[in-house]
Amino acid sequence: MNYPRLEINLRKLEHNARLLVKKLAKNGVTVMGVNKVFNGLSETASAMIRAGVDVVAESRVSNLKKLQHLPCQKCLLRTPSPSEIEQVVKYADISLNSDVAVIQSLSREAVKQKKTHQVLLMVDMGDIREGIWFKNREYLEKAVKQTLELPNLELYGIGTNFGCYGTVNPTVENGRMFVRIARELEAKFGIRFKYISGGNGTSYYLIEKGTLPEGINHLRVGALLAFGIDYVNIRYVNGFYHSNMDVNRVVSNLYTLKAEIIEVNRKPTIPFGELGTDAFMKSKTFVDRGERKRALLALGYQDVSSENIWPVDPKIEILGRSFDHTIVDIEDSEKDYQVGDHIAFEIDYTALLAACTSESMNIIFVRD
Repeated sequence: MNYPRLEINLRKLEHNARLLVKKLAKNGVTVMGVNKVFNGLSETASAMIRAGVDVVAESRVSNLKKLQHLPCQKCLLRTPSPSEIEQVVKYADISLNSDVAVIQSLSREAVKQKKTHQVLLMVDMGDIREGIWFKNREYLEKAVKQTLELPNLELYGIGTNFGCYGTVNPTVENGRMFVRIARELEAKFGIRFKYISGGNGTSYYLIEKGTLPEGINHLRVGALLAFGIDYVNIRYVNGFYHSNMDVNRVVSNLYTLKAEIIEVNRKPTIPFGELGTDAFMKSKTFVDRGERKRALLALGYQDVSSENIWPVDPKIEILGRSFDHTIVDIEDSEKDYQVGDHIAFEIDYTALLAACTSESMNIIFVRD
């Protein structure tokens, strides 16, 4: 078996996704399952579908192409690039939109392909990433009007986003403001939005508190599905992330990263010679702890480009990393690690993204 290796537990992923879908359904909320962290893996998307997800979202058209065989609708989770309009209409049933020129291009291409493309019109309620600024009512009304009038388009709904750039949390106040804007647009155009999409997994904590604003009936959920945690009440304890989401029912340890030991030795804990900078042009300081046993792993930033990995063995300490290597202190471990053995790591959302997009990563699916 080739390493480094990422093990994804599909049974646990499906279990957590099913809990979430049922929980939100009881509150009148439909889930759009976001698969982007898995970089278009059809196996993880299928787990979401088995759990009751009807729409799977990706942020890249190339990943949507990988999912075309799946029995669900597909959504492009960001505004289409003008250069990819043809591919968007071909592979996405729905896309997030905030620019009238792009909406017009989607209509023209949908006519050419004799397809109907659905638009989720995005409104920026303060996080200052995508979306029409909520105070720019004239442009917002223009976008709604164009979507309703242009041929081969349907208005899937109206959406907003929180937390991904500006770190703005969803609140009762900004949620109610968003719903109020939606209702005003409905009144002006004589329509009823099928979906008022009130954000991503960060909005889940409002459901837990029983304060999700009335009218929000849709969420686009990724990290909450993948890890069973929300990103508002998140806590970092002993190297792991925790939240208050159904803690007695959600299962953890869905992902394990494993790296192979390629060298075991004893070395000083401080370098010998004149110090400069490392491969990333950073200066370092070292604490002299004498000679200690350590292992060199065939895992580096080229495989997982974040620091967000933690050894499963609590007696192992990560000393440092380079492009192709990870150095760990194994002096205090109760296991006698040797060359060829594997060291396992817990990972967070950021590291999962890096692992799934790494060409050198061997991805294995387990169902135990």
